[in-house]
Amino acid sequence: MDGRDESRGLTRSGLIKAGALGALVVGAGGAGSALAGSAGMGAAASGIRKPAGGPAYLSHATYAPLVGTQFRLHRTGARSLRVRLIEARQSPTAVNSFSLLFRAHPRAGVDGGLYRLEHPALRNVELFISPVGRGAKGLELEAVINRIAT
Repeated sequence: MDGRDESRGLTRSGLIKAGALGALVVGAGGAGSALAGSAGMGAAASGIRKPAGGPAYLSHATYAPLVGTQFRLHRTGARSLRVRLIEARQSPTAVNSFSLLFRAHPRAGVDGGLYRLEHPALRNVELFISPVGRGAKGLELEAVINRIAT
């Protein structure tokens, strides 16, 4: 043995390193292709195309009229929560970027993660949602949608 304690399982440091490695691999784009031995093959040559408009649930225009309405946030292993969309903010600098701010009950327990949201106008959508604040009015949750197009 090299003296490390193997009984601890996944540590915070290990999780951060794994996430950073995953982000590097996903975000490498052309560099990943170059490392894989297909240097010089761009997006057009690979057959990858920019989606025409993309899914409606990834559009700010879909959520803007829903501000003030209730959604149901489904949690694994727990009861679903009612959350209210309190803001849909378009990025001032990027066309395809916006954030959604939801408010849940002040004592609600929600960790950052992928959640299924349900709304009569949207049916079901999955978004990565993180808690960003807790106040007298409730727990504030945020989803950031950033559709980078090249």
